[in-house]
Amino acid sequence: MKDALSRFGLRTTKGVLLHGPSGTGKTSLAQLCAHDAGLNLFTLNGPEIVNQYFGESEKALHEVFDSASRAAPAVVFIDELDAIAPARKDGGEELSQRLVATLLNLMDGISRTDGILVIAATNRPDSIEPALRRPGRLDREIEIGVPSPKQRLDILVTLLSEMKHSLLDMEIQHLAMATHGFVGADLSALCNEAALVCLRRYIKFKKSCNDTHSSRTSIIYEGSDCIVGSSDCSKDNGDLFSRDHSDSASSSNSYLPISSKALTSLSLNGTALESMGDIQDEVNISGEGTCAMEEECTFNVAFEDFEKARIKVRPSAMREVILEVPKVNWEDVGGQKEVKTQLMEAVEWPQKHQDAFRRIGTRPPTGVLMFGPPGCSKTLMARAVASEAGLNFLAVKGPELFSKWVGESEKAVRSLFAKARANAPSIIFFDEIDGLAVIRGKESDGVSVADRVMSQLLVELDGLHQRVNVTVIAATNRPDKIDSALLRPGRFDRLLYVGPPNETDREDIFRIHLRKIPYSSNVSIRDLACLTEGCTGADISLICRQAAVAALEESLDATEITMNI
Repeated sequence: MKDALSRFGLRTTKGVLLHGPSGTGKTSLAQLCAHDAGLNLFTLNGPEIVNQYFGESEKALHEVFDSASRAAPAVVFIDELDAIAPARKDGGEELSQRLVATLLNLMDGISRTDGILVIAATNRPDSIEPALRRPGRLDREIEIGVPSPKQRLDILVTLLSEMKHSLLDMEIQHLAMATHGFVGADLSALCNEAALVCLRRYIKFKKSCNDTHSSRTSIIYEGSDCIVGSSDCSKDNGDLFSRDHSDSASSSNSYLPISSKALTSLSLNGTALESMGDIQDEVNISGEGTCAMEEECTFNVAFEDFEKARIKVRPSAMREVILEVPKVNWEDVGGQKEVKTQLMEAVEWPQKHQDAFRRIGTRPPTGVLMFGPPGCSKTLMARAVASEAGLNFLAVKGPELFSKWVGESEKAVRSLFAKARANAPSIIFFDEIDGLAVIRGKESDGVSVADRVMSQLLVELDGLHQRVNVTVIAATNRPDKIDSALLRPGRFDRLLYVGPPNETDREDIFRIHLRKIPYSSNVSIRDLACLTEGCTGADISLICRQAAVAALEESLDATEITMNI
């Protein structure tokens, strides 16, 4: 291969930069490549090499590269490159500048040496010194993005092959489709959490089969077997195991046989076992034989365990900005049928009917702006459509993106859209967008921060970076304050007016708010709807709460509200 490259005047690649979100497998990929090629691997962890003593960090860098030269052909893998090679700026730390200069010299040195390849990994490529990214140093840049549904399916199949489970192929495919934005590390954490849920369920089931009057739990290992004593679940406070430092052989405890083989069959990692409690404190070793009831200890991770685990495990890339969307369904939003239909077409249809859009030769809307008076359920409907579609939901208040530091506001906009693309399909919801997308050119003393943020927002909406499966929804009660450039087709394709509810809509809203409030038979929802002409959904919600408070003010023993309150 080397001769073939020389014949065409080509030079071999000396450096590769892997970048992408954390947990996507950059480190594993580099290690696997070195192993498959049969090359010696020298790993350099960025943060570990930084030393407080003068010259020690540079010395450590030289030692790794010298060792690789002696063992050539070899691969030098630099993990967390941004920690030792940040962009050099005026006033930057002296150590960082020395490390960057040393690394640049070493990279230039290997360009004259055969048999050494440098692979670097980072999740912050924009923070790396630009001089490292020129040809001759890190020649190739490969983005390791968030896995697609098909790739997630492959990862799940691999992870599940190491576990005992009862999932059907259809259920595994459902998990792959439902885990939007999950990287390999997140899927591993999901499997681990599902195994923990299964273990808790199994322990609870075995406890229920034994003496319910026992108040403590003991764990005794007998050879390769584990015996778990039952305990009073009502006093357990949700703990998987309750500690017992009394005599483990006491006859007051009843025991459940659980094979250690059954525990390991769940493929729990060390962190998960630690999260269940320090089991070692509660274990007594005995040299007796195996348990005769080991067959009863076999248990499998079920699909329901994964569904419960999904509530706890979130995509790691979304944890900084994800909004915990409440379980709001369309039934919880009264009226506004036309707006609901338009939102479903913009958000749910592209996910459920992709073939139909391709067949008809069009693309779904990528932006929806809801405008109307305050209190008319604009924000509530955005949450409802995200909950119904099951998409990742990133919500920001318009003014939240502004920063006093130059360039940070525009960076926040870029970062928001980058996270949405990485975790697609997703929804970006701008509440009070009039505070962000103001009309440009109002200030006479040059370009303001608001103007620059608005320009960056237009760039992102125009799709300079590919915006696939990312829907932008915005809400405002002051559309006149928004820059007209934002309202053209291609940016916000649909402008939806969300007005005050009519009489029929108000009836629906009253029914929704009175579902949890007991009311007398003399309360007429139709009459209430007639009496609240001009009221918004927020006003009706307040009326219902105030009526409940008035009932308590009249009598603390009140059990319902009446029409007279």
